[in-house]
Amino acid sequence: MSVRDTVRKAWQITQVHLKKLLWYGFIPAFFSTIVSSVYIAYQYSAFRNSALFSPGRGQGQDVFKMAKKVWNVASHYPKVTIALIVIGVLIFLGYVILPPIFRGVLISAINKIRKYEPISGSMEVGVRHFFPMFEFALLTGAFSITTLFTESSFILRWWGENVFFVTLPILLFIAMAGLIISFLFTYAEYFIVLKGKNITKSIMESTILVISNLRKTFLVFMLMVLIGVRIVLNVLLVLLIPMLVIGAASYMATIFFSTYGLAFIGIFAFAILIVSSYLLGLFNIFATAVWVLTFAQLHEKEEDKKVPEPEKTETEKTHLTSETAA
Repeated sequence: MSVRDTVRKAWQITQVHLKKLLWYGFIPAFFSTIVSSVYIAYQYSAFRNSALFSPGRGQGQDVFKMAKKVWNVASHYPKVTIALIVIGVLIFLGYVILPPIFRGVLISAINKIRKYEPISGSMEVGVRHFFPMFEFALLTGAFSITTLFTESSFILRWWGENVFFVTLPILLFIAMAGLIISFLFTYAEYFIVLKGKNITKSIMESTILVISNLRKTFLVFMLMVLIGVRIVLNVLLVLLIPMLVIGAASYMATIFFSTYGLAFIGIFAFAILIVSSYLLGLFNIFATAVWVLTFAQLHEKEEDKKVPEPEKTETEKTHLTSETAA
């Protein structure tokens, strides 16, 4: 199957079975968008109040001032604080627990659709493989763009530009190493979910499968382009849209100091959250379908290579000997 056929079939699966698969892509994207919005707000506030943009202001003092403000608000509004803490805990649990499960469900469901089987039982597969998928997410998350950006921003805010430029080669090396590792671990999740292998075995099998198919560079390149597009969409939808929501909410808050204004801001922010989560979930389903189809094709090809040729019978051996002698 060519790359074009793989992409076309993946998009057909996404369109035809969208109602069945949508929630498995939408719900993780929903929690990811919320957490990303909070993360962006934190980074924006941290940079704005740092010594980079406010000379003479200490980063440690800002942390203590922020903590003091939070404590004052919490002590004056205990019920609201408790409600926010409960909501925050639920969002955190949804962000940590649900994505590994739903990732496994999505991989299993698309693989069953590929084989023209009902997707019933996919939820059980996702729950059963939660721990290895969670461990794999932690392993690859250490080299993610978000992790590197957090480390870079921390160094830049606390120790200044000089230290940042000294450590920049190390950060770039980690980024390149993370890119190579992510490339070699491309099929690890699919070995975990579809073949039931542990995380160590899955990583080894994924590395072997990638290396043994290096001659299909064009196929891998095109698929990596798809993943690159997904990353760009993540940046645009998960980072840019929440920033626009925060900016619009701040602007509207300066105009409307009434209940109607706050309600409008809340409805607008929630609508943007739903739209961005839907688009992210849709693309997540499509990208997963592309990789499931590619994994199935390459793995089946490797398995066919391992099948030994059937032994010849005594009659065939005798006939072959006679032909050789003649």
